[in-house]
Amino acid sequence: MKAKFYLRKGSEKSTIQFEFRNGKNSRFRASTNFVINSDNDWESNKQKMKLPSSTVNAKLINSKLSEFDNLLNDLLYRENDKYIGNDSVREIFSKVFDVNGKPASKFKNECFNVASVEGKLSEDFITYYEWFLVFYSKNNSPYSKKILTKGTLTTLKSALNVVKQFMGHLKIKTLYFDDINRKFYNEFIDYLTNEKKYTKNYIGTVIQKLKTVMGYAYDEDKHTNLEYKKNYFSKVTEVINHPYLNNEELINIEKLVLEDEELNTVRDIFLIGCNTGLRIGDLLDFIKKPKIISKDNTKLIQISQKKTSNSVVIPINSVIKRILDKRDGNLPNYLHQNIINEHIKSICKRAKIIDNYSYYRTEGGVKVEHSEPKYKFICTHTARRSFCTNAYYSGMPPHDIMAISGHKTEKIFFNYIKVEMKDNAIRISKEYPFMQ
Repeated sequence: MKAKFYLRKGSEKSTIQFEFRNGKNSRFRASTNFVINSDNDWESNKQKMKLPSSTVNAKLINSKLSEFDNLLNDLLYRENDKYIGNDSVREIFSKVFDVNGKPASKFKNECFNVASVEGKLSEDFITYYEWFLVFYSKNNSPYSKKILTKGTLTTLKSALNVVKQFMGHLKIKTLYFDDINRKFYNEFIDYLTNEKKYTKNYIGTVIQKLKTVMGYAYDEDKHTNLEYKKNYFSKVTEVINHPYLNNEELINIEKLVLEDEELNTVRDIFLIGCNTGLRIGDLLDFIKKPKIISKDNTKLIQISQKKTSNSVVIPINSVIKRILDKRDGNLPNYLHQNIINEHIKSICKRAKIIDNYSYYRTEGGVKVEHSEPKYKFICTHTARRSFCTNAYYSGMPPHDIMAISGHKTEKIFFNYIKVEMKDNAIRISKEYPFMQ
């Protein structure tokens, strides 16, 4: 069996072809419809584009070639290669490279739908940003090797809308890559802070998404503007003292007698979140399609995290066991995140989580205090925060908690958990003889 990508030379430019052979009677050839500027851009030994390259979208071309290789290898793994025929390979090839049956253009790579043209159109940041959202919602990112998640796309679209509003504020119709510089950054931050009155963390999120899209565009040779990488073009951020629920409060929630089945389901899903640390999307995926395994008489939850693609295994503790036992071994039924957020506050109120709670955050450049009964601040994300904080207080090492939570660095982890300085000092004094 033989499979390879190779160049087919044309009068002006070359195209990337594919050939598959499996015995004398099985042969499949097709064009990827990818056009390259120069044969020097192609590495024949590695069967991929050289980087950097004079060909537009060279990095994305490599991404598509790798995607096809991965699918073909999966097929070879599942099936005996002796029985793999043209139809199976053609199906995979069409899935990755088919461009609605259109022939390859001599001047652009159709599947990316971005013209390789001169002039201002190719320098339009907004045009690229809109294409970016469409393309990477269907095609794997060259960095994460997967399509953008629904949550990431929502945040990216929100950031784009903010940029468009800023353009309207300035009464400009086009934003070019080279416009994104120190002057733009300062005026944009001023607009988000003083005109829109956004929180510091939301402003940071918008800046981060701007930097992400600029980074992709730079790697795809859309521009040479590196201002977005400079120190001044930073993602502003602040640590907010959002509440968590301690063990006593969680016990009170578990002990509540809830006659209404929907409230009972909300409570149980929330408690599972408080005892697994799963992000809400992963938690609800687990509720819909649970995977519980057993090893050494211990039941474990196994799940692949959407955000990081990491596979995690979480022990089922006594709280989750009680939830399973009262439901005859079954998990609670799936409920949408909005329904959980709608009811969890009233459940916490009934559990007497009513002490006043205060936190500060920067809004419109000013520190604003938010003070309400604690139950009013509780939402689905409180469950994950509660797990991490309670696990830390229990003495679980941070690296073990992070293996479940998916936090990449201890700095981010310690900003995330809610450990009171006084409580931490008391813990240190009891744990270490030197401090006694």
